[in-house]
Amino acid sequence: MHEIYLREVYIADMLGIFLIFGAIFSGAWKLQKKNGEDKVLLGIIILVIVACIADAITFSIDGHTGRFVKVLAYVSNNIVFLSNMAIGPLWVMLISLHINGVVSKFQRAFMLAVCGAIMVMMVINFFNPIIFDINERNVYTRGPLFMVKNLLEVILMADGVVIYLISRYRSGGVKFFPVLQFVTPIFICVCLQMFYYGISTIWVGIAVGYTSLMLALQNENIFIDKLTGLYNRYYLDKISGELKRKRKITMMMLDMNDFKSINDNFGHSQGDDALVSLADVLEKTVGAQGTVVRYAGDEFVIILNNGDEDAAEKCKLQIKKNLEEFNETHKKKYKLSASIGVGVFDLEKSNVDKILKKIDKLMYDDKRAYYALTHNDRRRGR
Repeated sequence: MHEIYLREVYIADMLGIFLIFGAIFSGAWKLQKKNGEDKVLLGIIILVIVACIADAITFSIDGHTGRFVKVLAYVSNNIVFLSNMAIGPLWVMLISLHINGVVSKFQRAFMLAVCGAIMVMMVINFFNPIIFDINERNVYTRGPLFMVKNLLEVILMADGVVIYLISRYRSGGVKFFPVLQFVTPIFICVCLQMFYYGISTIWVGIAVGYTSLMLALQNENIFIDKLTGLYNRYYLDKISGELKRKRKITMMMLDMNDFKSINDNFGHSQGDDALVSLADVLEKTVGAQGTVVRYAGDEFVIILNNGDEDAAEKCKLQIKKNLEEFNETHKKKYKLSASIGVGVFDLEKSNVDKILKKIDKLMYDDKRAYYALTHNDRRRGR
């Protein structure tokens, strides 16, 4: 029988709950309002609180006799194991939503397969203790496939890291996420509890990782435009150095057509709504191909991951097509339209500032062509 250090278990679980309550009362988890990230963050909060309580109960009743105690031991242990399983998919969803805006079908299928395998093992465990057992003295012992279940959970966590690394590679390092801040304390605490039974470190490790994640995301919000949820101009300045690592880069500058007319005719609230709608169209169009930045006012900058001129032109045309579809499917007071300047540039021969000036000129060439067709050039007097 392993020795259980109850006082240490209580302290660890209480610390985990206190850290999570700090995140709740600070409202830090509400900072990420886009693509359901706040719901995933809330899910992690609930999971940690439930798991810490169940974990404390599990260690408290270990070795105590009685039928009710045995039932409670099975229930609390299963809650802890289910929580261990659930943290992986929530982690994968958070990274996918934060970096790519969506959880891909492949990732959904992969998570379902791994979680399905764990659930099958847990069902079998009711009849044949392959993960854990509660003996006649109500003492918990690990089963022969305990490490296999842990390995599957580690695979889910590693999947999130892989998503991040692939995104970093594709984007040339222009997207970031506090992966190490979340994973490192969890990895250390999982190793400690895995090899030293009788202490409880996993959930306090997750709580520490979550708190570190919140602090990093709060810092990231400096680079987030409050209206549209896109990255802002400060972000563009931040990544200018990282972009130099890419030899060729595709950049676009986009300006909304007739934005002043929207504000004048329908009010600034509709103007703000138009900016949010345009940002949404741009994000959905660009997706994992690159990064969208609200540069200033109604101007946006798009950084694509490749330096292919055909792909750049295709993306430009797709943006204009999607704006037309938006106008047809959404009954708004305004019509969305944009002028776009795009180019592929060699960063060995130029820099971001020079590129912005070039695509700004190309954008206004496109805008002059638009106003020539609509006969609505408010800039003619300039």
